[in-house]
Amino acid sequence: MKTYSLLLSDEASEEALEAYFWYEEQRAGLGESFRESLDHKMIFIKQNPLSSSFIFENIRSSKIERFPFNIIYRIVGSQIQVIAIFHHSRNPKEWRKRI
Repeated sequence: MKTYSLLLSDEASEEALEAYFWYEEQRAGLGESFRESLDHKMIFIKQNPLSSSFIFENIRSSKIERFPFNIIYRIVGSQIQVIAIFHHSRNPKEWRKRI
């Protein structure tokens, strides 16, 4: 079984942090729930990177449980490159500028 490393872009890290703080402002502990859901999905992707659907060329997307966000990523060799932690309401052209 191939082992993959996972690398978040600066933009994806920023998006995750912004979402965490936004949810935490809405209700104490909700940001932590978001972080846990994000962490679980990242672990799943790291273990099963090929399980998510292609959404554009070699780019894949996986929905985060309970929250309206997708993890947008690509696989390059044995590395999973997370391009975006993307809210469903945003224009997809935004993350496409990053590739």
